[in-house]
Amino acid sequence: MSRLLFFLILFVSVSASGQFVDDFNRSQSKREKDMKGSPFGKNRRDAIWSHSQSQHRGLGWFINPGLTYMLGNSADDSNRPYDLTPTGLPGYYLEAGMEHLFKKDQKIVHYFDWGLGVKHFGGQEKYAVEGSQATRGQFNFGSAFLRADIHNVWQISMFNFIDQSLGFNVDYRIYGGNEDANYLSPLASNNQGKLVAQLHYTFGFGYKVDDGFFIVPSFQTPILTIVSFDDFNPSHHWFNSRYQPMIFTLKFAWLFPKKGCPSVDGMDDDEQRNNNYLNQ
Repeated sequence: MSRLLFFLILFVSVSASGQFVDDFNRSQSKREKDMKGSPFGKNRRDAIWSHSQSQHRGLGWFINPGLTYMLGNSADDSNRPYDLTPTGLPGYYLEAGMEHLFKKDQKIVHYFDWGLGVKHFGGQEKYAVEGSQATRGQFNFGSAFLRADIHNVWQISMFNFIDQSLGFNVDYRIYGGNEDANYLSPLASNNQGKLVAQLHYTFGFGYKVDDGFFIVPSFQTPILTIVSFDDFNPSHHWFNSRYQPMIFTLKFAWLFPKKGCPSVDGMDDDEQRNNNYLNQ
């Protein structure tokens, strides 16, 4: 199943990249023109969208492929005759959902988005006692999840912006997470449950490729676990160590065109024909 999901993610990522290249190439000639009346706007909210100038609605969709990693920490080996070394293993992330941009100017929050997807996490713990051979135990699991975030945008140039958000995710494990029969640690394992609900923080650096199309490379990590609650600690517990989830994504987002508005390409063609007529 994990192989099937891997190739599905690869297919979606390649398809999104192809659309990105096409949109990027079409936008290059526009960047050489006068920016007066540009839909990119000058307000920080307009880094993504300007209701008055854009030909697109404040509603759209996105796909969000990425990679995951669990940062091992807080090993329970202090003042013990053994050493525990937790480390992460790479995994995948794939999400699709909707964007809702606020029409009215907001001081703090500028849009929210929500999505459904699957993500895979993995890690290992090494148990070592002086004078004996070390043993390792691994865990791998995949979860279906629902995520929703509220975003704050800071424009730093005409085409670039910083995107920060606070959000809520609910994960449910759908495969993996079984005991590692080859792990010979004498310590009793304490593994994460199937259902996890968390608050998380996301930081992204966005790039507006065209009116209605932008990409945002982002980093996400939980800041509080609500279910299963454990002393406000946002990390997962596997074996006798903790692992902090880290998610690196590349969001591709498209807004829906306004009804009755001609496409951007159509406007360029009309302008070119008009220039040719005037030059006759």
